[in-house]
Order: sequence, then structure tokens, then C-alpha cells
Amino acid sequence: MISCPLMLPSRLLRALSVFALFGTLLTSSGAVAQTSDVERLIYNLANSDDFRVRTQAALALGASKNERAVPPLCSALGDSNTTVRAASAAALGRLAQRAGQACLENRFATESSDVVRATIKKALDAIKSGGAGGAEPAFATDTKYYVAIGKTTDKTGRSGDQVDGIVRAAMSAKLGQTSGFLAAPSGESLVDAKRRLGKHPGVKAFFLSPGVSAPDYANGNLKVKIEIAMLSYPEKNLIGSFSVNLTEPGVSPGSTENENELIRMAAERAVDKFSGIAPNQ
Repeated sequence: MISCPLMLPSRLLRALSVFALFGTLLTSSGAVAQTSDVERLIYNLANSDDFRVRTQAALALGASKNERAVPPLCSALGDSNTTVRAASAAALGRLAQRAGQACLENRFATESSDVVRATIKKALDAIKSGGAGGAEPAFATDTKYYVAIGKTTDKTGRSGDQVDGIVRAAMSAKLGQTSGFLAAPSGESLVDAKRRLGKHPGVKAFFLSPGVSAPDYANGNLKVKIEIAMLSYPEKNLIGSFSVNLTEPGVSPGSTENENELIRMAAERAVDKFSGIAPNQ
């Protein structure tokens, strides 16, 4: 300590400033969530140049109790700013939706910051211990379809499991918003699947296996394609497949943020399409 008189105080000041910021934002996030439109918060989280605005947006989304917040928070786990990443992890823990579990686990494996890793661990503990997602999937009287989502086949060329986290979070969250559909827990074993479905013989189960193609930037447009293989569950016999294609004009090559948003939208659209197919299977 004596040999490094300048470094220690600066580190302490940085740490104290981060925790002071979290304290202020956690106190005010509830009020922000009540008065702000969720879509605007999502936009601020993805697009603001000010890390403080992104941090506050993340925490407000955590207080919103809106499943729509899960996919953008998962994307923000890859933010360049440590404080934003920690805030996003904390927000996912506060939402405690199973849809956020996969992306938190994926990020934990590659996260370099001890502070963020600790926050991710707490968030995962909150989800696994119950929270809004529950230790058991919440079958309701109107549940007709039980849907497990497999690991994404990623052809984007990116390293890590970021794309898988975005896709699974978006699909799980969308299923939670779709009447009659229930998402299976991430990583559910076949034994657990059979046990749960055995208690609900009238519920039909599916396994969806998503795949994301490499982004196409031809003619100044960004094109994203998601293919979904639809299988029975837990047997995993192939039933059929379908795809979703989305295009965003005027996007420069290599725009990761635009890719993430379009992938998220395509994943949600895939659930919409699946919800129309499932009743006929």
C-alpha cells in the first residue's frame, strides 16, 4: 500500500463512485420504471452514448416487471462499460425470469470483471431459487403448449454464446407473453420433462431448435434469417421447420447492435409464427 500511494486511492475512488451510482439508481429505478415507456428505456439502453443513462435504463427495466425487458438486458451484458453490464445482470436478477438464465450463464463463462461476475451469480441465484420464474414452470389452467428451446446453431461467426443468449431469451420471453404457451426451464432434463408433462396429460409439448444464419449486408441492407426446426418433446422427433427473414435498410457492415436487435426481433417473430402452427400439429 505504501509503495503505491497513487494507485490505491484512485481504485478506491472508482469503486466508490460505481457503488454510489448503483445506490442512487436503485433508489430511483422504481419511480423511473413507473413513469417511462419500456420501449424508450430499451432504446436508451441500446443507443445512449452516456453509460449513466444506459445504467439507469437497465435498472429501470429491472423494476418494470415486464418480460419484454429480458432480451435487451441480455444484449447489454455485452456492453463495453462494466457498470452497465453489472446493472443489466442485477436487473435480470430482479426480473427473475427463466428467459434470462441462459444469457446470464453464457456471460458468466466469459466475463472478465469480478464485480460483474459476482452480480451475475447473485442474479442466477435469484432465478434458480424461485423469483418470478419459479422453481417449477407455472402450468396454468389455460396452458395448452409446453415448449423447450434448444441451443442456437450460430453461423454468424461470433465467438462465445451471445447469439444463443439473445435468441433463447427473446423466444422464452415471447412465449411467456403468448396465451396458452409455457416455456420449459433452460437445460431441462428429459427426466424432469417427462415428470412435469406426466402431471399435465392434456398439454402438448414441442422442442424448438433455432439456427441463425450469417448476417447479410448486401446493397446496404442488413438481412437476418432464423430457421426453426420443430420437434416433438421429449421424444425429439422432427415435425417440420420454418424460417423468419427480417431486413433493416441503411445499415453499415459489422453493426453488432443492429444485428442483435434484428436477431431479437426475428426470434420473437418466430414464436409468433410457431404459435399459429402449433394448434395444427
